[in-house]
Amino acid sequence: MSLDISALRVLKYRDRWERIAPSVPQKALDAKTIIVMKDFGKFFREFPDLQRIDFDKFKTMFRLWHPQLKEDTLSIYDQWFREVQEDEPESSERTLMRRLMEAATAFDMANLISKYNDGEEVDLRAGLTAFLDSYDTLVGRVLKSPQVLDPIEELLKEEENHFGLQFRWPCLQRTMRPLRDGDFLILAGRPDKGKTTALTDNLTFMAAQIDTLWPGEKRSILWFNNEGPGKRIVTRCFQSALNATNEDLVRFNQEGTIRKRYIDALGGRGGALRVFDVHDMWNHEIEDIIRQHNPALLVFDMLDNVRFGGDIGNGGQRTDQILEAMYQWGRVRGVKYGCPVIATSQISADGDGLQYPTLSMLKDSKTGKQGACDAIVTIGAVNDMALERSRYIGCTKNKLQITGQPKSPQQEMLFDGARGRYVEPA
Repeated sequence: MSLDISALRVLKYRDRWERIAPSVPQKALDAKTIIVMKDFGKFFREFPDLQRIDFDKFKTMFRLWHPQLKEDTLSIYDQWFREVQEDEPESSERTLMRRLMEAATAFDMANLISKYNDGEEVDLRAGLTAFLDSYDTLVGRVLKSPQVLDPIEELLKEEENHFGLQFRWPCLQRTMRPLRDGDFLILAGRPDKGKTTALTDNLTFMAAQIDTLWPGEKRSILWFNNEGPGKRIVTRCFQSALNATNEDLVRFNQEGTIRKRYIDALGGRGGALRVFDVHDMWNHEIEDIIRQHNPALLVFDMLDNVRFGGDIGNGGQRTDQILEAMYQWGRVRGVKYGCPVIATSQISADGDGLQYPTLSMLKDSKTGKQGACDAIVTIGAVNDMALERSRYIGCTKNKLQITGQPKSPQQEMLFDGARGRYVEPA
């Protein structure tokens, strides 16, 4: 009961009640405490000039609001009110919120375990992980001020120094600033038009920049693949990094130089780019992997196929609503872990044969994917055998646009599948 008394001692002040009461997890409190807490709110509305509960007045109002309570029950409440009149130190506000969140989390976890023990179909690991993640987030908000305190001088250094991960493609270098923490980019194209090669081409170029941008931090690009076999991606990474055909790779292997060549191309550290097969994994399992590394960039290929166990806003059940929640989850991982994020998406059949598909053509999305990202890079192609190697790079959204440059590069590039590269004609 001491937690309940502490809560009421804090909430008896108007400013604290208005600030804290809406976020108090009620499941952590006794039912009687919740009644009193709500009555505090009624009292402050009834007496708008009072900044603190006047318990002589409050006890009178309490009896009027609850005429059904018997005298012995009212005596118990009166005893509470005498205890609540004492003050808690001001520093106890944060301690109280942390204790309430701990109690609420314990309640949820116990309820989940009870359902599991009763034989209900629940994913125990997913549920416990979700509760712990929620607890960490909420406690982090309590203990750490959310105010942005980055000095403008430091923020402008990023612009001045053009800080961030640069693309290999000149057309994107001309139109888009480098990728920085919290940026979320979608790379979109029709099936079998070179999205994976677009990634290996640019990511192997970015990997070589990591230790220069973050010296001594041993960050890595984490590529989560849930389409084809990851070993094909690894081979394609070697091709892109070395600008080499399969025949070249075989020769390098026979010479015993292939691994050193690759590591050198990645800036001297092979671990700068890591590929994970995550087929059929849940999003919380992927986050477990992220926690084990220090990411410089997160790549979700394809995010649409990740099994999502998070909250969906407004109880949405449509595919586009679920995808919107998934892409918002991906974006928040970038903010949480201090790195940019790239997610791949297919372009719908409406964009088939178009050089530059439009904003609305992301598969299974009305506006959800589009709203979650900072930029969308599209890979277009026309249905003409004479132009089968041509790819057309556009940006249907570009909040990373370089001042004075066009939003979209509208650039034709040649797809060199044998070497895992895109080539911009001179």
